[in-house]
Amino acid sequence: MTVQTQRLLKQAAAILPASRDELMLRGIAAEITDRIVALKKSERNLQSKYQTLGGLEEQIKRGGVSPDDHTLYTDLLEWRAIRHELAALMNLLETL
Repeated sequence: MTVQTQRLLKQAAAILPASRDELMLRGIAAEITDRIVALKKSERNLQSKYQTLGGLEEQIKRGGVSPDDHTLYTDLLEWRAIRHELAALMNLLETL
């Protein structure tokens, strides 16, 4: 943590009815929440294209991925990464 951040945290704790730890936890929770919202938005975009992750997987199994266009595979990887990160963030949020 930088000196400036430590100073701001000390000043905020002196003014606000919250401890330094509470302020830090609230900041972490806010960042986690912001990231969850962004990931959910990305997931909704994929759902609008393919309906479900399983549906996308089935589409790839049936038709494969064109050598000229890897969009399906890229979207599959992105969706899986979104799901993985969402699960990790939700677990982290539950531990706060």
